[in-house]
Amino acid sequence: DIVGKTGLEKNFEDELHGQKGKQTVYVDSLGSILEVAERIESSPGNNLYLAIDKDYQIQAYNLLEEEIAGIVLQKLSSGGNDGIDINEVYAAFIRNGIIDLDRMKDKTASELEKNIYAMYESQESSQFETIRHLLDGTNMNSYNGCSEAEREYIELIENIITNNGILDTSKLSSDDETSQLWATGNTSLYEYLHYAIGKDAIQVSALDISDTFLDSNQIYAALTEFILLELDGNNSFSKIVYSAMLSQGMISGQQICELLYEQGVLEKDADYDNLVNNVTDAYTFIYNKIKNLEITPGQLALEPCTGSAVVSDPNTGEVLACVSYPGYDNNRLSNTMDSKYYNQLVTGLSRPFYNNATQERTAPGSTYKMLTAAAGLTEGIVTADTTFYCTGVFDKITPNPKCWIYPGAHGYENVVTALRDSCNDYFYNIGYELGMNGQEYDSNKGTDTLAKYAKEFGLGEKSGVEIPESEPQISDEYSVQSAIGQGTNNFTVSQLNRYVAAVANRGTVYKLTLLDKTTDVNGKVIKEYEPEVTNTIDDISDNTWNLLHQGMIAMVQDMSQFNGMEISMAGKTGTAQQSEIHPDHVLFVGFAPAENPEIAVAVRIANGYSSAYTAEIGRDIVKSYYKISDSDKLVTGKAAQLGAVTAGD
Repeated sequence: DIVGKTGLEKNFEDELHGQKGKQTVYVDSLGSILEVAERIESSPGNNLYLAIDKDYQIQAYNLLEEEIAGIVLQKLSSGGNDGIDINEVYAAFIRNGIIDLDRMKDKTASELEKNIYAMYESQESSQFETIRHLLDGTNMNSYNGCSEAEREYIELIENIITNNGILDTSKLSSDDETSQLWATGNTSLYEYLHYAIGKDAIQVSALDISDTFLDSNQIYAALTEFILLELDGNNSFSKIVYSAMLSQGMISGQQICELLYEQGVLEKDADYDNLVNNVTDAYTFIYNKIKNLEITPGQLALEPCTGSAVVSDPNTGEVLACVSYPGYDNNRLSNTMDSKYYNQLVTGLSRPFYNNATQERTAPGSTYKMLTAAAGLTEGIVTADTTFYCTGVFDKITPNPKCWIYPGAHGYENVVTALRDSCNDYFYNIGYELGMNGQEYDSNKGTDTLAKYAKEFGLGEKSGVEIPESEPQISDEYSVQSAIGQGTNNFTVSQLNRYVAAVANRGTVYKLTLLDKTTDVNGKVIKEYEPEVTNTIDDISDNTWNLLHQGMIAMVQDMSQFNGMEISMAGKTGTAQQSEIHPDHVLFVGFAPAENPEIAVAVRIANGYSSAYTAEIGRDIVKSYYKISDSDKLVTGKAAQLGAVTAGD
């Protein structure tokens, strides 16, 4: 049988599959049918109609892709800044499997491929020698003290022995000095593996050794032999070597660009002629291909390369669009499987099989501030007239968290202006005051109160969409930081959409649904999916809802990205830091029209640098829904031309 294996087709398999037919027959010795004794006709399954608007979904997907491509172009450079170096792009074609390394050694390989592979063979043995030195103790540098390629080899080795069940990290205590040094990159691979052997964390049985009575040196020798055998012909090892050749100048950016044509990633055109004749340099070539979306962010798998958007009706919970970028062509995976295409998808670093809208979780950042404001107003911490003075630094706890405007300051802020300006100091104060127990600050008291409101807004459970969704996580520590959407808060875009929909409709939390109705094969309606209310927030006053809406409307009116909008909007941007070495995750939530909301929007770009970019997507999603602009003006088929970005959240 062909059955639904994922998503809605799996969840509604019984509805969609229908009934099998059968017949009982008498046959002769040759198998010819003599008589049909019984026959039961098969019957088709029911039809499932979605709340999703197909055209709107496609348009939202294209808006995401064009915006992410625009960010990549804006951050692209030939070196020397904190954005995306062009050499990272060249390496991305290798690391993300866009260039087929196996083809380089094929008999039918082009001259260019053969020449590059010949250089690879000369490098392969020397790189194996590098790995041997890491394993035999010749190179005792800590992880942090190793070269970039050596660090990648160490990470690959750790993955190999972990995934093969050889290294059992559960036997290694995080309290041990060597474990701590390894976790911080301050010990060598040689020392770490010997430490693991001493802790009986190396599973000798998984090394397929017949002699069970081995000393630690013999176990290490067997482990080393296993690792070297696993690396021989390992595709990840080859990618590291090719990337090292690129960084060392053995392979040029132009050769990488030519390989895209040699291997059929791009069809030969005038750009190819200009490239090989040196009319166009490799940087300009790549820039133009990304600009025209002939090379997409999903293919590059650099930061940023993923995004998501969920649009719903805040009055019913019906999902109008649920978009995860990058996607894939599922037609190439049905009936006759395109195995090469499937392998690219399953190994792709941009994880196209992973639904970023319903499975990826990040901190909500400042999109959480409406919830904090509601808690502060309802608990009597603040009123509409309460002001806090933002100095840029919050000094009531140590270490002192800062407002995004630091070293500047916002001065006096009330709840509406604090939402408009996204003033961290204002919401730090609410988080602090919520934690006050008499004269003492108790962070747990603050997080418990914030958690109570988070649950009321539906953030304590999955949103209800009928496809796999990650569990939400409400922050349980750091009341001050939790108040601005940090702490340990982690939510999906679908969950943030339901939250902002509840803000839009003033306190009704619906179960989000992708479903509209089920009909039989003749079109007769069997079931219509009605709105399902999971909670109503009764303790928040009309005045509080008014203040939240005023603050969100003021934020939209204050951003140049929304200039000239023909429909009123309310919104809130957000930024969530992953780490100091990665660009921030950026978010936008909002609704329209502001006075009588009909759609609620939530958008996230992972590692997207600035929340102004997600605000632009939110704006265009609203324009698309209300057909304010012609679709060809919103979706151009090219990387977006980004608006001006100012500091802020």
